[in-house]
Amino acid sequence: MKKIICFLVFCSTVLLISAQVDVTNNGILYISGNTDTVTVTGNFTNASSASLTNNGRFYAKQNYTNNQASTPVGTGELTLNGTGAQYISTTSTSPFYKLTVNKASGLATLASAVTINNTLTFTAGKLSLDNYDMTIANSAAISGAGTNTYIVAVGSGVLKQQIAALGSKAFPVGTSAAYTPITISLAMLSTTDVFNVRMLPAVYANGTTGNTMNSNSVNATWLVSETVNGGSNASLTVQWPLSLELTGFNRLFSRLAHYTSAAWDYGLMNIMATGSNPYTVTRSGFTSFSPFAVTMLMAILPASALDVVGRNNGNENLINWSTTSEQNTAYYAIEASLNGIEFKEAGRVLAAGNSNSLNNYNFVHREINQQSYYYRIKQVDADGKIAYSKTIRINVVRFKTATLYPNPVKDKTTISFSLQQSSSITANITNASGLLIRTTSQRYTKGEHKMHLDLSMLPTGFYNLQLKDDMGNVQTFHFIKAN
Repeated sequence: MKKIICFLVFCSTVLLISAQVDVTNNGILYISGNTDTVTVTGNFTNASSASLTNNGRFYAKQNYTNNQASTPVGTGELTLNGTGAQYISTTSTSPFYKLTVNKASGLATLASAVTINNTLTFTAGKLSLDNYDMTIANSAAISGAGTNTYIVAVGSGVLKQQIAALGSKAFPVGTSAAYTPITISLAMLSTTDVFNVRMLPAVYANGTTGNTMNSNSVNATWLVSETVNGGSNASLTVQWPLSLELTGFNRLFSRLAHYTSAAWDYGLMNIMATGSNPYTVTRSGFTSFSPFAVTMLMAILPASALDVVGRNNGNENLINWSTTSEQNTAYYAIEASLNGIEFKEAGRVLAAGNSNSLNNYNFVHREINQQSYYYRIKQVDADGKIAYSKTIRINVVRFKTATLYPNPVKDKTTISFSLQQSSSITANITNASGLLIRTTSQRYTKGEHKMHLDLSMLPTGFYNLQLKDDMGNVQTFHFIKAN
C-alpha cells in the first residue's frame, strides 16, 4: 500500500486519494468550506505536529487517526464510508463537529474516547464504542438511528449525554445482535447531570455477574449511571425486538427490573409492553442507577443450577429437583398455580446450605383434587435473596385403566376405560406406516365407560389405536385386524 505525506494547505479544493493510498498529514490541512471535499481511500493519520481544520467534507474509507494535540474544530463533517472494519481515534482536545456513519458493510469502531459537538448521523451501518466513551455535547444531537443503524455498546465504553430537569434524551444503543435503545427522562426538580449508558448481551442473577437467566426475560441488560450520584428522579423507557425474548417471557406481565442493594427490584406491578416488534416498557421513580432488565416477576435460574421435574400419582403430585452447587441457601419453597400466573406456596424443604456437590430434593403435593398444576421452586438464601426455577406443569392422569378387546379384531372392538374426572376422549387409529385411518371423539363423565368401534372396513394388518384426553394424556394400544 502506498503512502502520501501531506505538507500542503488546501483551500477550495476537491482531493481524491485513490488506490487505497495511506495519507499522513505532517503540515497544514485546511478544508475551507462546505463544498470542499477530501476523500482518502487508505488510512489517514494526522501527525501530532500537524494542523487539521475541517470546514468541509472529509470521507474516510479506512482508519482515521488524529494525533494533533489540539485541532481547530471547524464546522465540517467526517464521513466513515468504507466497506470493511474502520477505526477512528482523536485526542481529548480534538472533538468532531459532525460525524456520519455511512457503511454498507463492516463495523466502525472507536479507538479512543470521542466527543461530538454538533451531530452524530447514521445513514447506514453501526458504530461500536468498544472500550471507549463517546460524549454527545449539550447542544449536539444523534440522528438516523434505527434497527440497523445504531451504537453497539457492549464493551466498557459508554454513551454520555447531559439531561436537565424536565428533559429527555434517547440513547440509541444496542448489542451486536439487536437494537435496544433506552430513553431517560428527568422529573421536575431533578439535578442536571450527565448520564452514561452501555449494554450487556444477557441478564445476570447478580446484576452484572453470576448465572445468566435463561427464560422469562428479555436477553439484554441496560447499564445506566449518572456522573454525580443523587438528585435525579427519572423515568426509563427501554425497547427490544422479539428476537431477544427468552422462553416463557410474557409481555402482559413484564417488569422493568432494577438491580439495587444486591437484589433485583421488580417494582410493584406488572407492566404490559406496548408496540409490535419492537416493544417498549416504561417505569418511573428511579433515584439511583445500575443494571436494568426486562423480565417477569421472578428471576430464572439456569436449568443446570436448579433442575425441576414432576409427575402425577393419583391424587398427589411428586416434584423433584436437584442442584449442582449451593451457596448460603436457606430453603426451597415449592409454589403451585392452577393458571400458571398466580402462585401460592405449597410447602418448604430445607436446603443443604453450602455445597459443591449434587443435591437431590423432593416434595409431595397432596390432595390436588384431580386438578392439573403449574409448579416452580423458589430458592431463598440466608440473606433474603431469592431466585426461581423454570415453571413446569403436571397434568392429572385421568385414565385409571383402559383395555381393548377382542384383539385380534374381526369386526368390532371395545375400549373399556375409567375416568377420574370428565373429559373429551379422542381415539385415533393409524396403520403400520403411521397414516391416520380414522378418528373419533366424544365427551365422557367421571366413571366407567366403554367405547365400541366398528372396524369391519379395515384391511387386514397391524394398527395402533391412541386414546387421548383433553389434557394431553395418552394411552396407546396395538391390535391386529384379522379376516
